[in-house]
Amino acid sequence: MKLIFALLLLGPVIANAAEDKVTVYLNFEQAYLSNDVSLFAPLLSKNYTIKQTLHIPGLGSDTVPVTKAQLLEGMKQNPKPSSLPRSKAESVKVETISSNQFCANSQTLDQVVVAGKNYEEKELRKACFKHENNSYEAISHTIDVYYREL
Repeated sequence: MKLIFALLLLGPVIANAAEDKVTVYLNFEQAYLSNDVSLFAPLLSKNYTIKQTLHIPGLGSDTVPVTKAQLLEGMKQNPKPSSLPRSKAESVKVETISSNQFCANSQTLDQVVVAGKNYEEKELRKACFKHENNSYEAISHTIDVYYREL
């Protein structure tokens, strides 16, 4: 009986912790796609890295690693918000790594035209966070972009 009461009391706490991590990820993604350095830079750890891989049918894949400094400089050069689709809360999956670390995965779909052909563009996004200085800081970020001719 005590176990049932404990589960009833802890269940909402565990669910809220997962929701908070989803919110951390969505706020991170929003800041990233805003291209606003003043919003994005405070969310990054000292050694933050990002890798983007394009998967092009018939041609293969190409991965581009970018340092924190390179990314922030690129944002300064082009401060216009990205038109890429934003993740929805229900598409974000949280993976707990440790008591102070987690990763969030999401997926978006879009349609684009390349060289007059229609393609489905699917992005698989993953960001990992560590709790430092009373908040979560992003430590790594990967984006895999897949194209499929429609």
